[in-house]
Amino acid sequence: MLKRDFILVQIEELGKVIAQLIDNRNHGVSRKTDQLIESIYSTLKIDKDFLLSHTPEEILQLLDGEDNAGLQRMEIAAKTLLEEGYLVDDNHGLLKKAREILLYIQKHDRTFSFERINLLDETQNLLAKF
Repeated sequence: MLKRDFILVQIEELGKVIAQLIDNRNHGVSRKTDQLIESIYSTLKIDKDFLLSHTPEEILQLLDGEDNAGLQRMEIAAKTLLEEGYLVDDNHGLLKKAREILLYIQKHDRTFSFERINLLDETQNLLAKF
């Protein structure tokens, strides 16, 4: 029980970092954005290249660990890819992968999330511009 609570606290903290990234983007503050993104990848023990080059199943397997919180970590990874996509000009691959991961989560998660649906719509709209 304590280990599960610890994992939930870690996921909540990563969610706060994602919120900070979104706030930075909305207010035009980019000075610490790269550091925040790297801290998320470091905490998840993955990197952007891994996410871009592996299937959602492989990503889940790595992030699942022994606590079975891989879907929650995948959602954080997808949001990180999405936020990173706002920072670079050539973002099609990042947005496409974020959407692929979000679709996988939507299919396999037992919880309903309006936020996830909105992110899927947002990524679809962004990708339609290409």
